[in-house]
Amino acid sequence: MVGDSVAAGGGRRPGRLLPAVVLGRWALWRLPRRGQVLYLVTVDVLAVAAVALAAVRFPPLPGLLGPFALLLGGMLVSAELARPVERHREDTLLGPGVDTPWVFAGVLVLRPGFAVALIALSALHQWFRVRRRPVYRQVFGAAATALAGLVAGAFLTATGVRPLGEVLDSRTVLLLAVAGVVFLAVNAALVTAADGPRRPREAAPGHAFDAAMTAFGLPLAWAVVAAPLLVPVLAGATVVLHRGGLGRGRRDHVTLDPGTGVLTAASWRGAAEAQLDRLGGHGAGPAVLLLDLDHFRRLNDRYGPRVGDAVLRAVADTLRDEVRAADLVGRSGGEEFAVLLAGTGRFDAMAIAERIRLRIASTLVALKASGDGPQFVGVTASIGVAACPADGELADVLLAAEAALLRAKAAGRNRALCAEPEPEP
Repeated sequence: MVGDSVAAGGGRRPGRLLPAVVLGRWALWRLPRRGQVLYLVTVDVLAVAAVALAAVRFPPLPGLLGPFALLLGGMLVSAELARPVERHREDTLLGPGVDTPWVFAGVLVLRPGFAVALIALSALHQWFRVRRRPVYRQVFGAAATALAGLVAGAFLTATGVRPLGEVLDSRTVLLLAVAGVVFLAVNAALVTAADGPRRPREAAPGHAFDAAMTAFGLPLAWAVVAAPLLVPVLAGATVVLHRGGLGRGRRDHVTLDPGTGVLTAASWRGAAEAQLDRLGGHGAGPAVLLLDLDHFRRLNDRYGPRVGDAVLRAVADTLRDEVRAADLVGRSGGEEFAVLLAGTGRFDAMAIAERIRLRIASTLVALKASGDGPQFVGVTASIGVAACPADGELADVLLAAEAALLRAKAAGRNRALCAEPEPEP
């Protein structure tokens, strides 16, 4: 409860997360479908084995350290400059888009060891600096990209394109383009098998964006080999494309809450209604979580608005960490938040809500240090969950989620409850 979870620390705790929370990010074992768990683990293991085999067969060459450093530096700088867009852009099949040209250029220019190192460093940077998705998803995304890169690289080696030269004839350009198609196809197949097929109207924009970013890797690879001074120019072009709104699903004309960085209530509702409109009555509808912090006003009165604002920011960060890029997180009131989970049924929505509830209960915010060392304050949350059919109305699902939230409050708080399904007529 708020005000009851203040504990004296030993002076060595700089952050707000407990070690158990960090370890608990490995949510793979809590997935409801055992077949999905087996598939994800199989792809991860296969990627490790394939990378090890390729590294032995084609050991890294010292002469490629320069191109590797150039690609890595350009990728990190571009990712940092595009970070405001990437945080609010929906993932495509290849995930975060700003790194894709650099990763594919690495596949074309580098040997497997360096290329996979570039992919791994891209995933680490995305996790630490952009969005902290569940660890198993981040690992699987990197594994799928590594396998796609190895297959595309094997194609280039078999056709004699490697090593890439400074002069590209028409045959080489054609084979590089085919390698891009192979890279896209393998990655898309691996990810689709894990997530399930997407509706055509939903997937097409993402495929086009992935293809555009992969194609951008072709001139980038040539510049690394033949004209390194052009690399910063191409890097700037990728950033401009992202900041200009090329990224799929970037939400224009939205307003962010200045205190927490999530959507305002009006922007969240508009984006949620737009997502329902895109469904057009087809496919799986979204689910809604309404979240209210327990006894937040008591905490605000006791510790002051500075601590209260810090708690709200910590909760908002937790919500962003625990949902996907395609999901919507908004602030619906003083201490209330709303989350729309795209394509999520009641069972999965309840699992996500319970995971969020546990994360929030384990999140601590530092108070001003006292003579006994730093102190921390925590908060709990009550959550109402409701699933919406694809042809449903947002207002109806919000009412159902609010009713479930009130039941959670009445039942003792610090719990997640799902709206009762309507009886069959």
